[in-house]
Amino acid sequence: MLVIGTLLLYAAFLGVAGDRWLTHAAWVARSPRAALYVWHACAVTFLATVACVLVLAAHDVWEHAVVWLFHADKPQVHALYGASWYADEITSAATLLLITAVVTMTVLAARRVRLSRREQRRHRMLTDTLASCGPGPLHQVRILEDPVPAAFCIPGSRRSARVVLTRGALTLLSAEQVSATVAHERAHLRFRHHSMIVLADVVTAAAGWSGILRNYSQQVRRLAEMAADDHAATGHGHRTLATALLEMCTVSGNAHGDVLPAMTGADPAERIRRLIAGKTPPAGRVLPALAVGAVAALLAVPAAVCLAPAATIADTAHCPPRCDAAPKV
Repeated sequence: MLVIGTLLLYAAFLGVAGDRWLTHAAWVARSPRAALYVWHACAVTFLATVACVLVLAAHDVWEHAVVWLFHADKPQVHALYGASWYADEITSAATLLLITAVVTMTVLAARRVRLSRREQRRHRMLTDTLASCGPGPLHQVRILEDPVPAAFCIPGSRRSARVVLTRGALTLLSAEQVSATVAHERAHLRFRHHSMIVLADVVTAAAGWSGILRNYSQQVRRLAEMAADDHAATGHGHRTLATALLEMCTVSGNAHGDVLPAMTGADPAERIRRLIAGKTPPAGRVLPALAVGAVAALLAVPAAVCLAPAATIADTAHCPPRCDAAPKV
């Protein structure tokens, strides 16, 4: 019961305190790619902790696994991981609630993925039917004959992924601004931001009502746009991308909503101020390495909490009999 309680407290702390810290931290805007890693680490660790609680709640299965893995004495294992009757009742109620949450999350994930793929297929079909290949260096970009300026990407495999510009965007933007816009959309495809958004939507829909990871979905969209901005600004300049984004937002908004990553995505005003201020340092290896370390540390905690008590009684099943034991007659 103590182990389960510790894991539940850890999951709640991670989901509430981690969400609040990452939402208001100033460093995430300076290093959005590293911040995305940390956000996903919190979400995945929360899910892994919930899974550990479900496994521990099944006492028989877990105790047999510990006995086999650590060669531990079964009564000692039960004493460490078991509980009294009233604790068992609490554990059963918590387990039922967790199972309900897991089933809900699974249903939401299936619906969200199905909706996303259906919308992607629809947009891809319309693009392939109505759009043409761009001129010159834009030969891999699809051009829609639409006077409204817009730029977006359609996720998929190497053959099915699309970067789409409208004729209005080509008319409005300069050649360098068009190149920066295309680089921004290709960054979304390269770093698979659409998959991150789907994961965040599912977790937030399932757990956000309780205050756990409430801002996960919104922050992933925000940071994904910033990360794509950084990638495009590295090759085309901050002000070029900022002016392209400003002109696109002045004429049109994001007509594709949350379905497809678009140039005029989350909070363009903040992104424009950030680009003009030049607060987009070149991509390095230090912060991503620190983010990977944070991922490993967060994931190690639930495993350590589960296995630490078992490690203290390893090989107790093979202890020799006591010397003072009475001889058998």
